[in-house]
Amino acid sequence: MVTKAGRMERCGAYTWFGYVLPFEKKLELLRNAGFSTICTWWGDLFSDIDGRKEDQAVKAAAAGLTLEHTHLPYMGCDRLWFPDGEELFQSYLRAIPEIAENGIPTAVMHPFEKVLPRGEWNLGMDRLSALGEQAKRAGVRLALENIVDNVHLEKILTGLGDNPFVGLCFDTGHNQLARANDFSLVETFRDRLFALHVHDNHGLRDEHLIPYDGNLDWIAFANAMAQTTYSGSLMLESCYPVDWDKLPQDGDFKYPQPPIPPEAYLAEAKGRCDRVMNGPK
Repeated sequence: MVTKAGRMERCGAYTWFGYVLPFEKKLELLRNAGFSTICTWWGDLFSDIDGRKEDQAVKAAAAGLTLEHTHLPYMGCDRLWFPDGEELFQSYLRAIPEIAENGIPTAVMHPFEKVLPRGEWNLGMDRLSALGEQAKRAGVRLALENIVDNVHLEKILTGLGDNPFVGLCFDTGHNQLARANDFSLVETFRDRLFALHVHDNHGLRDEHLIPYDGNLDWIAFANAMAQTTYSGSLMLESCYPVDWDKLPQDGDFKYPQPPIPPEAYLAEAKGRCDRVMNGPK
């Protein structure tokens, strides 16, 4: 029997879903599609279309949405485990109180890029511990996201287990690449699950498909979630599919405009999220 996932009663979505549109327009589309929460990028990389990151929580509220969590930039995050990563570490330390000042309750970060690098374990753990203490002082939950090395992520989270402000952001697509349809990570950290990134793939690459377009076992996911204390949104992190093999490889990349209107894509995506939460009909 499929049980309802956790205590989730809301669907959310990352504000990038494959359409290059002004931030306010994306919020309008998400709200009209039935989403009630969003997650964003806490950086300036997309400020040309998304505006100032410091304004996004207010804009979300004005659109009838809640900014549930934001994502710290992850480019080069392997440097956290090396002496030359001090500048990156300091940027994260500064970001956490900024996120708190903007009323965002949870910050998501990658502890490493794909797998734990061959750096200095004690140095990396000291930095993550310091970030956890910064989160505790600011009153922001710090959610470490699984990538494709669940073994070391488990070791990190266990090592930081005394801080109730440090927990897990469970990414379904990444987990499918690491341990296909094995949701033991959710079960292990059932009481420290702070955020979700929900998307599908076929087990070979990080495709960011909507649920049921890949081979992830969504019934098993829902049943695993039902055993947790999670009460946040089912946060979709998908975008309209791209055939990456057909894109130019010369660095002159421009994201292709999807062939269907964003309203159609988001309507289908919202229906798939509802199906995950409520089980197949």
